[in-house]
Amino acid sequence: MKRSSHAWFVAALVVVGVGAFGLQHLRTSVRLGKPGVKVTNLPVLDEESRVARTNSVALPVRVDGYATSVEAIPRLELDYLPPDTSYGRRIYEPRSGKPRIQASVVLMGTDRTSIHRPEYCLTGQGWNIRTKRAMTVEVRQPRPYPLPVQRYDMRFTGMSGGRPAERSGIYVFWFVADGQLTNSHLERQWWLIRDLLLGQVLQRWAYVAYFADCNPGEEEATYEAIVSLIQASIGDFQLTAGSAP
Repeated sequence: MKRSSHAWFVAALVVVGVGAFGLQHLRTSVRLGKPGVKVTNLPVLDEESRVARTNSVALPVRVDGYATSVEAIPRLELDYLPPDTSYGRRIYEPRSGKPRIQASVVLMGTDRTSIHRPEYCLTGQGWNIRTKRAMTVEVRQPRPYPLPVQRYDMRFTGMSGGRPAERSGIYVFWFVADGQLTNSHLERQWWLIRDLLLGQVLQRWAYVAYFADCNPGEEEATYEAIVSLIQASIGDFQLTAGSAP
């Protein structure tokens, strides 16, 4: 019995030793992948107009038919995510009218915790997610391909003029790395682990999202407006294009 216990103890030490060696080997041999989005030297500003990062994801400054403006990154978000996280965030307003659309990109560096499940932030801001749908957006630039996205339809209840008021929200997002596209958080995590173990590459995943709120009943028109903006803007900042249909 003692001999058996001793054998298990030795085996456990071997496993721990091999695991520690493997982790150390990964730390010294892993290379950082290229991002699937363009990065520029334009700084990221916080809500007090202070420089928070010296570079940013290059969301397009000019899109035909839209007025655009930079949106600051809240200091709470900057402090919560790892310091090597990169951002891109702009507001796009159609010159023909509504809706006002926010485009946002979060790009990880060496810390994979830069990207987390979208539900955490959305519910934390008071939005109630009512439906989740996997969709496809037909992208035209730089060449035609189907872009896999997730569409969340949400509802927010608050007060306006002393009365309860409801707003709907349409949230469209996907994940992109060098040569990889998915609308699944779990698939992105699996690909990250696969590439790390098999290729010793830490892919720099980006989380791209478009959001607009609207009156209840205007959800489909708002979604179509978001799709139009994605089609008009994605070719200017996303480097990875999916397979041609």
